[in-house]
Amino acid sequence: MMRLPRYVSVVALACAVNSVPLASSAFADAPDIAPPAAAAPATAAPAAAPAADQGTTAAPATPAPGTPAAATPAPATNAPTAPAPEAAAPAPAPAAAAPADANAPAAPAKDLVDAVEDFWYSGKIARYDLQNQNAAKILSHSNEPLQVLMAFEQVLNKRNELSHIDEWLLRWQGVPQVKDNVTKITAVLQQGYEARRSDPKFIEEHIQRLSVNQRAYDLAIERLRQSGELAVPLMLQDLRDPAQTANRDAIRRALRDLGRLALNPLLAATNSNDPDLQIEVIQALGDIGYDVASPYLARLAQDPKTSGAIKDASRRSLAQLNTDPNTPAAGLFYQLGEKFYYDRAAVVSDTRGPQAFVWYWDNQKGLIKTNVPHEIFNEIMAMREAEYALELGGQGGDALSLWLASNYKREVELPQGQTDATRPENSPNAHYYGVAAGAQYLNAALNRALHDHNGAVALKVIKSLQEIAGQSNAFSGEAGAPLIAAMSYPDRQVRFEAAFAIAGAMPQQAFEGSQRVVPLLAEALAQTGQISVLVVAPSQDKVNTLVQGLKAAGYQATGSTSGEAILATANSMPAVDVILISEDLGPAPIDQLFAMAAQNPKLEGAARLVMTKTAASPYETRKASDLMLSTTQVQDPAAMKPPIEQALKKAGSLSMDPALATQFATRSAELLQKLAIAHSQVLDLTAARTALLGALNDARPEIVKLSGEVLGYLDVQDAQTGLLTKAAHDKTADDVKISLFKSLASNAKFFGNKLDPNQVKTLQGVMETAANLDVRSAAAEAHGAANLPPDQAKALILKQAKH
Repeated sequence: MMRLPRYVSVVALACAVNSVPLASSAFADAPDIAPPAAAAPATAAPAAAPAADQGTTAAPATPAPGTPAAATPAPATNAPTAPAPEAAAPAPAPAAAAPADANAPAAPAKDLVDAVEDFWYSGKIARYDLQNQNAAKILSHSNEPLQVLMAFEQVLNKRNELSHIDEWLLRWQGVPQVKDNVTKITAVLQQGYEARRSDPKFIEEHIQRLSVNQRAYDLAIERLRQSGELAVPLMLQDLRDPAQTANRDAIRRALRDLGRLALNPLLAATNSNDPDLQIEVIQALGDIGYDVASPYLARLAQDPKTSGAIKDASRRSLAQLNTDPNTPAAGLFYQLGEKFYYDRAAVVSDTRGPQAFVWYWDNQKGLIKTNVPHEIFNEIMAMREAEYALELGGQGGDALSLWLASNYKREVELPQGQTDATRPENSPNAHYYGVAAGAQYLNAALNRALHDHNGAVALKVIKSLQEIAGQSNAFSGEAGAPLIAAMSYPDRQVRFEAAFAIAGAMPQQAFEGSQRVVPLLAEALAQTGQISVLVVAPSQDKVNTLVQGLKAAGYQATGSTSGEAILATANSMPAVDVILISEDLGPAPIDQLFAMAAQNPKLEGAARLVMTKTAASPYETRKASDLMLSTTQVQDPAAMKPPIEQALKKAGSLSMDPALATQFATRSAELLQKLAIAHSQVLDLTAARTALLGALNDARPEIVKLSGEVLGYLDVQDAQTGLLTKAAHDKTADDVKISLFKSLASNAKFFGNKLDPNQVKTLQGVMETAANLDVRSAAAEAHGAANLPPDQAKALILKQAKH
């Protein structure tokens, strides 16, 4: 369902200045942005019109520490509140009104206005058949989105319902009979808004009205708020224009009153080469009152190349922001970069438009912008702040790792099919910069991703580490050993890739955590792409019911009635993604289970989903501070899919389909083979014995072959028995038989014959009777490598002899 942009509830008629000012706005009094009204779609006709808006908040609220930024982040703690607009002057006589706008768009046609009137009325009385008829009339004007918008404004302003347009349209989008048409009308209104808010003539018209009188100013600033960031370049252009001297005070006031909306372009404008304009920008940033400007102002205050006037202006504005002008700008840029990275900066993308804006200063053109997807705006800005920190020579290692992490995150969050226009064509990807920076900084970026539970970013960083990590650098840097920590991450893809990175480094010295590597390789070898659920309930009947229901829903599932038994049960599974626990088990057994899971390599990364009876369960409170813990009141296994998916998502788990599972299994087998050939003294490959023998019965022939090749190099119990059993089976494909017999030969060459007499007889039977000569030849190689008595070979020779 498309949500109507917040602007629609606040725009007024694009007509004369003497229009009645709106009671509410999509943006609160500068500098805050007001949150959107909460409105749930309704499937039945609304009983009555929503209550009138109660006005807007005058001052920003400070977010709780550590809380991600909501729609209205506040200025920095202790920063002064932006000055309030000047007191309104008495309403002027009509003769003092602003001149008529020669460039104003034509008024909407009467038939369109009538259609909007009828559309709105019929929807309010739940005559959805009539509403659809009028929607069709409105949509016949869809190639005139600005006129459609103006028609809605004209009708709803007259009805005093303009502030509730988004609420009602959202409700109607929940009514099946009219949903499609209402969604289309919403899209047309969005286009109308975009056409108007970005029109330079519309913006310049209202910049000129700022200085007419107070009433004109009030309406003009509302219109400029609609344009938001797009108004700032023209406002700065007018400040530089000698012909606009009389309008400068009003423009300065308007920049302040735009508040947060002006921050993004104003920060870029600090790079201006015009000293007079720089001072205007510096003063505006101080007046607006957000400490997002602090690093930019500190850079100017501390730059030996800047003039005394600019330094003085910067220090005054820094004082307004309660920032010590001697605080190193590099450190401030790094701190701002982290705020952007965690979506907590005061500068946010303006989501009223289809894309966000990244601003740059051009000495000839002034402010210019590049449009980017909203999803990657914060990552691009985090990279920019890190670049400034690096340029200034401070926070070197931290700023570099922040830039790398932001770049990886930018790639992860870039919507499929879209591009980042801030990057040149054929620009290297994040991997290029990551491997160029080295393992030390990649480790720091990985540490950040693990701490944030961002599995997608962690996965990309680990894949880069795999290309450059070795014995000398795999654990380098000040972040500890994040690759080892990653082997305990909730998502199995991250766990596997971390184990692959360490195994691929071919470690030659013992290290803490080495015991996790081979079990993870074995787990990866057994992957099929199914989610595995481990059930714990107080009765076997309850366990059986849950397990059977989960299997019917497509999960791998098994279970037990106690925490102690669950460890043995887990070892029978290729992996454990979710531990599903009945609260009826009791607090003490559940806590014991959690403690055991935290110490078990196969269970420590599994999401924990507790089935509760009520919202008053203590686990409801605990889950708020534990990313690994989720709850559900669902008891029916057939309805357990959404809670399981939510638990996996919360724990940072990524999806794995059968094709990806096969890739992991293949890579694991190849790594195990390399380690076996290298005779690794650090990683104990016998821990993969059970998984390798089990993989001989895998449905994927290539996995069977690779597992056999690994067993060919391992001196483990039953290796030769397992290879022979699978190779001699009549349903095994000939190409698989050949591969397994050759692996049996390899094992026998290294470790001698370990087949019993009956198994030798089976091998000899294949040598003599197999229909495929290549199979017989491979079996003969195994026989010969085992250095068995020559009787069978002698018999074969004599049997074929002709005299």
